Parts: sequence; structure tokens; C-alpha cells
Amino acid sequence: MDKLFAAIGKLSLALAAAAKVVLGLIIVAVVADVCVRNLGLRPLAWAVSATEYGLLYAAFLPMPWLVHSKGHVFVEFLRKALPARARAVLEKLVYLACIGVCLYLGSVALSSLIGAVSGGEYETRSFDMPKWLVFLPITLAFYLSALEWLRYLLGHDTLYTLDPLEMEGL
Repeated sequence: MDKLFAAIGKLSLALAAAAKVVLGLIIVAVVADVCVRNLGLRPLAWAVSATEYGLLYAAFLPMPWLVHSKGHVFVEFLRKALPARARAVLEKLVYLACIGVCLYLGSVALSSLIGAVSGGEYETRSFDMPKWLVFLPITLAFYLSALEWLRYLLGHDTLYTLDPLEMEGL
């Protein structure tokens, strides 16, 4: 199981790195479009659509890594107010809720992805994009995040060993 979670962690890190590349490409596209417009040339017709798709990817690709690296938001005051036994129960319930939400949203995204593939659907804007590519990062993000939450639930790592103030700025 440790090897599986290690592989998922590496995949999550790779997706987060891909999101950084996507953000860099968005910056280049926006700057290029602004420069072209300021020079009085024809604007880049594809820049707005590509930026919108890029923002979708940049939002979802790093999601599993945020769970893995404990970079998400959590509320500490309630947890600290509870006795140790109740705290452990609360943590398990939170993990189960997060897994459930991720699996549900992942299944909705997967259903949409499968429908788009089987229907041969395209997003038509300034360029055509297969619609399944819109649902791919969403599906990956939610299913991988569910696996990262499962890692915490099974005790392979604990989410709450650090003070959140120590994690600030990561």
C-alpha cells in the first residue's frame, strides 16, 4: 500500500508541476496578445479560449498535491477544543466526508467525460477542443484527491501533526 501511495504522491506532484507550466503559458499568451494589440496588429484569436481552458487545468491539476502536502484549508479551533479520543473520531469523519465528496464529484466528472467521448462532443470557440479534455483534469483531480484522503484515513500519514501556523506560506 505504501508503494501505491508513493506513486500517487509522485503523480500528484507531476500534475502540480504541469499546472505551473500551464500558468506560465497563460502568462506568455496574455502578454503576447496585449503586445500584438498595442502594436495595432490583429489580436490572437485563440488567446482568450486557451487562457480559459488553461485556468481550468491550473485550478484542478494541483488539487491532489494540495491534499498530499497539507496545503488545503482546515479549521483548527474545533479540533483543539476536543479531547484526544473525540479528536481522532472527528478526523476520521472528516476524512470519510472528503473521500465521499471527492468520489461523488469525480464520478459526475467521469460520467460527463464518458458521455463526451461516446458522443464525440467538441467545445466550439475560437478553436475546437474535444469536450472530454475539459472533464479530464476534473476527473483526475477528484479521484486522486480521494486517494490522498484515503492515505490519511488509513493512517499512512496524519494530517494534523503540524500547527497550521507553521505551514503558513508553503
